Amino acid sequence: MRTCIYAIVCLLMLSGFNASAQCPAATPSLIHIQSDSVSIAWAFAGAGVYEYAVLPASTAAPTTGTSTSLVTAGVGGLAPGVAYKAWHRTYCGASLFTPWTSLSFSTPCGAPGTISVTNAKADSADITWTAVSPGANYQYYVDTVSTTPTSGTPINTNTVRIKGLKPAKTYYAFARTSCGSSVYSAWAMQSFFTPWSVGVNNIAAGNEISIYPNPAKDILYIKNNNTPFLLLIANMSGKTVLATEVHTGTNAINISTLSQGVYMMRYLQGEEVQVKKLLKD
Repeated sequence: MRTCIYAIVCLLMLSGFNASAQCPAATPSLIHIQSDSVSIAWAFAGAGVYEYAVLPASTAAPTTGTSTSLVTAGVGGLAPGVAYKAWHRTYCGASLFTPWTSLSFSTPCGAPGTISVTNAKADSADITWTAVSPGANYQYYVDTVSTTPTSGTPINTNTVRIKGLKPAKTYYAFARTSCGSSVYSAWAMQSFFTPWSVGVNNIAAGNEISIYPNPAKDILYIKNNNTPFLLLIANMSGKTVLATEVHTGTNAINISTLSQGVYMMRYLQGEEVQVKKLLKD
């Protein structure tokens, strides 16, 4: 009798083991996350019927979910910049399910639109970006380095005047949307150039400088017998394509990256702006 009982118990244990092996749980994986939707998938468990749900991260595990025989599902109607959990369980038959498994994720929020820089002066500039939505909060960052920042200055409008800039520098303006709960969009970026200040880096009146050769191909030489000054080279549309400080003595300016064509060189001599034509071979 005791042997028979042992056999029945072993049979039941073996049966339960096989049922568990044939109905395994599978953690969902995320295929594609958008600001308002997510696509999820899970491993084929052999059972053929599953339930899934997507809920805010602070919500407890669901008591029931959406039933499907597929191994992928798309869920819409999500809010941007919110933390969620994707839940999944396998139906084992006879009203039995595996325990819920979950995977956490956050929906991104919309990045700012095009950044535009206006009123760029030697020490300031106005920066504006296309608003994501009325009342949205942002972060901005301005630097001479193009490396994407890790944080920025909070602001509740989509425009800001940057002060304390230096003349004749290339700057990079960054902006991103603050979605709350330490969730941010990707950074938008735009570069701009600050012009030189009138009256700064002047060449003394009467000081002659020599610029040669002209036409030039790769190297432009400038011989300066006086104090250092700033030289700007602009294309025929007026856009500055090269800015460099010319030191006392002979300077070798690398212009190899410029395209062939005609350029205008500008610098201050006394109180007057001097303009010379440069032909790039």
